[in-house]
Amino acid sequence: MNPLSLRLAALLVASWWLAGCVPPSLRPAPRATAEERRDFETARGLGTRGAAAEAKALELFLARWPRGALADDAGLRLAELELAAGRRTAARGRLEALLRAHPKADRSASARLLLARLQHEDRDAEAAWRTIMDLQLPLLDEDERRRAHRLLADLARERGEIAHELHWLTRVAADAGDPQAAAAAEERIGAIVARLDRDGLVRAAERLNRRKPAARLWLEEVERALQAGDAKGAQAALARAAKLPLSPEEARRHVALEQGLAVGELEPAQAVLPPSLGEVAAQPLPAFARASGTLGVVLPLTGSLANVAEQSLRGILLAANVFRPDASGDGGVRVLVRDSGGRPEAASAAVEELAREKGLSAVIGPLMVEEARAAGDAAERAGVPLLSLTRQEEVTRGHTQVFRLGTTRRMEAEALAEHAVGQLGATRFAILYPADAYGREFRALFWRAVEARGGRVVGVAAYEPGDTDFAEPIRRLVGYELLTPEEKGRLAQRRALLTRAKRQTSEKAAELRAQAAGLLAPDGTPLPPIVDFEAIFIPDSHDKVVLIAPQLAFHDVDGVRLLGPSGWYHPDLLRIGGRHVERAVFTAAFDPASPYPTVQDFARRYEQAYGEPPSVFAAESFDATNLALLQLLSGRERPGDLRQGLLQVRAFPGVSGVTAMRPDGNAAKRPFLVGVERGEFVSLP
Repeated sequence: MNPLSLRLAALLVASWWLAGCVPPSLRPAPRATAEERRDFETARGLGTRGAAAEAKALELFLARWPRGALADDAGLRLAELELAAGRRTAARGRLEALLRAHPKADRSASARLLLARLQHEDRDAEAAWRTIMDLQLPLLDEDERRRAHRLLADLARERGEIAHELHWLTRVAADAGDPQAAAAAEERIGAIVARLDRDGLVRAAERLNRRKPAARLWLEEVERALQAGDAKGAQAALARAAKLPLSPEEARRHVALEQGLAVGELEPAQAVLPPSLGEVAAQPLPAFARASGTLGVVLPLTGSLANVAEQSLRGILLAANVFRPDASGDGGVRVLVRDSGGRPEAASAAVEELAREKGLSAVIGPLMVEEARAAGDAAERAGVPLLSLTRQEEVTRGHTQVFRLGTTRRMEAEALAEHAVGQLGATRFAILYPADAYGREFRALFWRAVEARGGRVVGVAAYEPGDTDFAEPIRRLVGYELLTPEEKGRLAQRRALLTRAKRQTSEKAAELRAQAAGLLAPDGTPLPPIVDFEAIFIPDSHDKVVLIAPQLAFHDVDGVRLLGPSGWYHPDLLRIGGRHVERAVFTAAFDPASPYPTVQDFARRYEQAYGEPPSVFAAESFDATNLALLQLLSGRERPGDLRQGLLQVRAFPGVSGVTAMRPDGNAAKRPFLVGVERGEFVSLP
């Protein structure tokens, strides 16, 4: 409004006041007279005789009191009666008439919400949007506001208003009164944010200004910038977030990112995981069966890895739909398979041969790191994308055509730390690890992931890979080395009593255990262990964990959560570990028991085709193929176009976890989480 218009408006308001009047928008709602209220209550009371009697009485009420204080209440009730009778058009007409006659009445907001809902249900989205834009939320009751927030989010989505949709979804997610709707809204927010590229994130955050979830989007942009190696962009986004109101979780995230940037410790993709499968499960998948093109496959189908390669090939063929060609005649993927025999030179030659095939778009495989390096060199020379199934991030180094898709140890450590700190509330951790390259790498990755989230590692001990007795490293964890000779003597006495108790009758055993429990240090304080950690990470296989867990209990390390990598996912963990592994949590590159439809559909199709459950190798190769098919469906059949499409993948909901592609060709992949409850494996959200 220009200055002249402002002055005229001020003069108009002043003239109303001087005349003893109030501007229409500022007038208080008129109050019903006693007679009007009595007539209204009488009309409503006739509802006991049926809807027709109540409607007729309300019509008579409106004829007598067309401008009364309760005319809007009567009009709204008549619309509700029309709707209950299935007369939607009549109901809409009643509501429209009410809003024309009483646009500022106290029930106008309820009428406007109902009209917008009916317009939306009748696929008149533009009319619904115009109606709801004038909605005064404070006039609604709590349940109506919940419905309004959901409707506003849905209408914004249909209009492509991402910032508005995120804002209203955030209002739904913050509503503790409807936890089911709140959870669904949070999943939807996660899926939207995952789909946005960096430009989309910034546009949405800027449009939100100071409204929620602007801070969340700026913090997401910080992590995306780090993922792209853009430290300057990360700093700028962090500064924008600092100017906004932050939730406690956002404040913690801001501090961690700020500290990491300040000391230069955050590497690209550190602490950055794609959303969980639950957050993007509602995202519709394309009809992969309609894809057409040519894909190459290089796997060690002979040699020591032949069995694993066969499982991988089965996943590829299932994704390519070779067992269920599209009946419409559309689509059709040609799969050209070559055997590397497990030899790097054969893998290189196979890629070179496939690259000469007319129409080849990409090559999937191989499995092992040495093969992948050699195949990557050949793919680089030929200019053909290679979707490697290895877990070693180094295979993409120096290659622009190589994409690595297996779940890495880094991603396992990140997911486990995120769950332990964020969901379980653990803050103090111990690490008990094998003293080999595998154990040392996992120790460093988990330690770093925990501290990036504000946790602390308060105890670390190693054991030799071939050990079966873990007493010494466990004692180091619980402070045994700090004890005096007298305290160590009391501990030896306690262990002797507990050992004797195992060979006695129940009555005598109870007596011996009581004696052991009563032993104190010379100064009268309790004897160790000093268990000052809430969770312990053991990066080893299931067969070692079932030996370690009982020995932890023997040394009184009780009530501590056991955490581990995907090597724990084996039936023997339950069969042998028993109660000692109860409440454990570990990662899984593939969880066949996951409840999400995409996983269950894959497992069902695989078993129908091959007569056995799918393995993790089948699942990962199935996903790799679908990532290539996704590009073919988008018309990216040329190798260069397919490569560009892969680099844009942000949150692909695969059966082996959600995948986001980093600029260096390494996939950031969120693994599944599995827990042990009541002696059974359970899929964790």
